[in-house]
Amino acid sequence: MRAFAALALDTGLGVGPGSLIRVSAEFPHRELLYVIAEEAYARGAALVRVEYEDVRLARIRADASHERYLDAISAMLQKDSEIYAQEGWALLRIEGYEDGAVMEGVDHARLTRIQRARSKATHAVREAQMSSRIPWCVMPAPTDAWARAVFGNSGSLDRLWKTLVPILRLDEPDPSAAVRAHMSGLMERARILDGLHLRSLRFVGPGTDLRVAVSPDSRWTGGAESTPTGKAFTANIPSEEVFTTPDFRGTEGIVTATRRARIYGTVVDDIRLEFRGGIVVSSMASRGAEALAKFLETDPGSRRLGEVALVDAESPIWKSGLVFDSMLLDENAACHVALGAAYDLAFSGAEKMDDARKSEAGFNTSFVHQDFMIGSPAVEVTGTDAAGKEVPIITGGRFAL
Repeated sequence: MRAFAALALDTGLGVGPGSLIRVSAEFPHRELLYVIAEEAYARGAALVRVEYEDVRLARIRADASHERYLDAISAMLQKDSEIYAQEGWALLRIEGYEDGAVMEGVDHARLTRIQRARSKATHAVREAQMSSRIPWCVMPAPTDAWARAVFGNSGSLDRLWKTLVPILRLDEPDPSAAVRAHMSGLMERARILDGLHLRSLRFVGPGTDLRVAVSPDSRWTGGAESTPTGKAFTANIPSEEVFTTPDFRGTEGIVTATRRARIYGTVVDDIRLEFRGGIVVSSMASRGAEALAKFLETDPGSRRLGEVALVDAESPIWKSGLVFDSMLLDENAACHVALGAAYDLAFSGAEKMDDARKSEAGFNTSFVHQDFMIGSPAVEVTGTDAAGKEVPIITGGRFAL
């Protein structure tokens, strides 16, 4: 836990004297949160605020709230969001659930209304994150329920910790240095991709033939990031991806997910999406189809792409052979796309645009952001540059660059 906390604070958030830190997690991480708070104050943090999330209470509200109050929000929630953004709080989220099945069977129409209202209320802090104006980091920490989801009845907290330790590079003599070196490698890969001046990416594999447009204003990014004031942070630990903000208007074709997703707490298997003119026109799933359909109704941007990310089979998460039932980990096992909000930092000039100008430039805006894994060694990725030349990007599951 000490090594985890040090990695989160030093490399994840870049904590130093005077830092304001908000940590969010579920109740099983209570002991870890104590350690994080101790280590943060030892580094000179001014305040550490912990927000416990209880998904069971969210389920109770979705089931029992009167219809008229499903969209109700508190002005306090909106004000908190604005203050976090204005005061430059560093945000740490610990991922790992107490009950992975708590949302199974929920009325997705009701839950979507609740989530949409909350997203609107917390827009200020989410926009600050998406534009890297404040440091933020998401890291996984085991729970008993999560361990059983990954390993079945043989799952245990200790077994999942032992699996995550090398993935997080906590087995290295200096985990922070090891993660920073890895992030530098991802930044170099992003630099190479930027130099190719790609105008589209094509993914071809079983059940997939998808073309994603890349704008001249799209910028590849990966690894460490920095705020406008120069504070370095790492948004996801672990991270194996390089990604960009596509031109949503040029998404065409069919894509089949290679791993399940979890949408509003519901597991969705065998996802298949069809795009025409940049919009999802049809969707299918063998399980959780209703959750997927309701997600697509969130707002106009929930049917358009906001991210395309490249990951090859060298990822230690892919090599583990495990499906982690965690978007943070599973998205770093394979190439993925995301429906919903795009990232300002991956689109030149986006931070100066309002939503109308962003839409005119092909930059997607939305209250949601949902990743879907679409890569595997059987999926070939080819780019087309500004001159119309095709460039192999991922072949046989490995980067060809």
